[in-house]
Amino acid sequence: MDVRNSVDYLDLFRDVLRDYLPPSGPFDPAGRWFHQYRLYTVVNGDLHPPPVRGTLQIERVPQAAGGAILKVNFEKTSRYAGVHTVQATVVCAGDDLSTPVKWNSTYTAAAPAHPLKMSLELQETGIARDRSIIIKRGSEQKRLLLESAYTSNWALFDAVQRLARQGGAARRFTLLDDDAPKANQVLDFYQSVDLKDRWPGAPTLRVHGFLQIGDGIPPQVYWVDDRGELLFLISGLNAFVLDAAASAGQHISGGRS
Repeated sequence: MDVRNSVDYLDLFRDVLRDYLPPSGPFDPAGRWFHQYRLYTVVNGDLHPPPVRGTLQIERVPQAAGGAILKVNFEKTSRYAGVHTVQATVVCAGDDLSTPVKWNSTYTAAAPAHPLKMSLELQETGIARDRSIIIKRGSEQKRLLLESAYTSNWALFDAVQRLARQGGAARRFTLLDDDAPKANQVLDFYQSVDLKDRWPGAPTLRVHGFLQIGDGIPPQVYWVDDRGELLFLISGLNAFVLDAAASAGQHISGGRS
């Protein structure tokens, strides 16, 4: 399978991206910013357009000593699985992968009304130490030995905005995930695309894609604009789309920054 021909899912979400209004003004990927994304999932061919299935908010707060703190709020709604949320604070190094060095998160699942379904809340903490990560989830604790670079899904929303496009080396790493670490991940520049006239109503916008492939994930592409701001993440039948109006001047605790 030619991965580079199979992952170009932009056209699949053309109805979501029709008349898309991108952000404007200056953007510093290494500075402080707040992003709010709408999550769309194509189910049973509902392409015209698929409904919003969730919301992701990420705020980046740079640290004087280097690196940054990411504050994350994620909520996803499913007709049958109920409402799932994640609230997390992630301390990241200032490297190319925004490597998480310490974090805490709370996951909740509130099932739709049904006498046999129960709600769930799970706390997790993690800290990197001596080439390993100690993760405590609920009452269980485990130690992961990591011999290679690593990062997380949330951290990649930050990292891709600062990566070189042409001429940069591919990043190879292990992806920390909820169920198990996913090894052999590769993140590399993919291609640049002009969306104008790509389909009726396509925005006048040039985007640059970074392709991630690896064990246990569908091929996915992070699309940034000329300033480096992450506009879209297309992953299989899921798309995170930056809501520029909701993101402008906000911070995760509410109100204007």
